[in-house]
Amino acid sequence: MAGRGRRGGGRPAVVRATSSIGPLELEPDPRRRGGRTLLIDGLVHGYVDLDDPTHLEVDYVARIGAALEVLVPRGAAARVLHLGGGAFSLPRFLAATRPQVEQTVVERSTAIVRLAEQHLRLRRTDRLRVVTADAARAVRRLEDGAFDLVLGDAFVGTETPDALTGAFADEVRRLLAPGGRYLWNVVDQPPWPVAAAELAALRERFAHVTAFGGREVARGRHAGNLLLLASAAPLPLEALARRLAGGAHPAELLAAGRLASLADGAG
Repeated sequence: MAGRGRRGGGRPAVVRATSSIGPLELEPDPRRRGGRTLLIDGLVHGYVDLDDPTHLEVDYVARIGAALEVLVPRGAAARVLHLGGGAFSLPRFLAATRPQVEQTVVERSTAIVRLAEQHLRLRRTDRLRVVTADAARAVRRLEDGAFDLVLGDAFVGTETPDALTGAFADEVRRLLAPGGRYLWNVVDQPPWPVAAAELAALRERFAHVTAFGGREVARGRHAGNLLLLASAAPLPLEALARRLAGGAHPAELLAAGRLASLADGAG
């Protein structure tokens, strides 16, 4: 790695590293002293505020954080599996706000894990386990019913690896405890082929499915991140809608008609 330390005692230097998935960079945020942006091959893949792990800068991550306020209430016990580590912003957020939650993070890149440990204050504990492995293979080794929430945010560039799509939802369903939820991040654009395929796969396997995103994405007008949520048990849609509507990055649930048309492949 290069660029460690500070430039003349002032602003932190850019940290650079190589990895099997492309060049890694950690860029300081000039607006926030502790802010660091993780770029992989030039694309933003995460952000961490070293001084405030509750600050979620990236819009879709902030929306996941808002959903977690409903899905994993503060003070409640839960077991969470993260597929994809990135900047480890969500694991650090949960550890700071819900120290009783047991977390397992699967990240395939050793270089990213090392970067997070050396520069992003990632600390493994008895409640925060980090597994360096391919997510699809790692999941097959995990026990049935071991998690209350599986949170998927794994990408190669802007695309989800094929091994984590479609029938992969069968593995996730196996891992979930009764009433458990699966929250999956996809990036798509009109005519929404990725979201349509994933929603269809989820509806084949889960009785209750919804999705949310920024207003223009949720209404099908703009490309971006769409968060898919599935469970065998009813979802707290009203509470989610209220929570998602606020904050710096408001979001909304997809309308029932749009959700159905996407899942049916109508776009």
